[in-house]
Amino acid sequence: MRIFLITPFSSEFNDISSLIKEAIISLGHTYIRADEILGTGYIINQIQNEIKSADFVIADISTGNANVMYELGMAWALGIPVLPITQRGDHIPFDIASVRTIIYDRNRLNETLIRPIRNFLTHSNFEIFLKKESIEIAKERQEKKTVFISYSHVDLEYLNRLKIHLRPFEKKGVIDFWEDTKIKAGEKWKEKIEWALEKAAIAILLVSADFLASDFIIDNELPPLLKAAEEKGKIILPVILRPCRFTKEVHLSQFQSINDPKKPISKLDDNGKEEVYVEIANYIDDFVK
Repeated sequence: MRIFLITPFSSEFNDISSLIKEAIISLGHTYIRADEILGTGYIINQIQNEIKSADFVIADISTGNANVMYELGMAWALGIPVLPITQRGDHIPFDIASVRTIIYDRNRLNETLIRPIRNFLTHSNFEIFLKKESIEIAKERQEKKTVFISYSHVDLEYLNRLKIHLRPFEKKGVIDFWEDTKIKAGEKWKEKIEWALEKAAIAILLVSADFLASDFIIDNELPPLLKAAEEKGKIILPVILRPCRFTKEVHLSQFQSINDPKKPISKLDDNGKEEVYVEIANYIDDFVK
């Protein structure tokens, strides 16, 4: 197995790199590290090629070193399974905190770092874990983020303009936006909507008085969305289209709207309206990334 090691390029981490290298080689695996890559050309391209060819990555995220985070991000982007390690007491970034991580004591490296790494790599289920992890990463990278749009048919013009701004993401294949116009004649609309709501990663609510007055929206779309937001953390993004009682709706106003409820899109000039749609597109861009 080819294992790529990511550590800060500092003498402070030389002993850690040496011990991990020794453990990897003693287990019969190939060890790779950025500063030991031989050859000519751009180092970034060489690092990317080496990470791409790796089966597994061990990354020391202690101190939040910029080079480490760059290589770590590259590994995740390429879909390579990663085992983060960090010194005890160091802050773990929020986006890594939920990932399996070895926390080691600088004064007891063999006991708190090398032994756990050896145990991890020689565990009877490691190959199964590695295969499953690779499949899950590939699946997650391939899946589009479904954006569910809830709106009143009276506000169709706003929906159409929003879709224009989101169209580049759809063309790139990173999102698939869903609204009820995608229900074909003869399909069971309730089941179709329930399926779309369950699949959606984010829901955009185009809010107006007509939206709030719609029995269909209030009874069929909002309840599962609000439940998913509470239980699963599904993101709900309200967009205020026209003057309405959004701020008085307790269940809805708990979600931050993309624009000021006092300045709904209908009150803005053409440029102002476009700026709101750009804000939505930027939000979706950040969400996808």
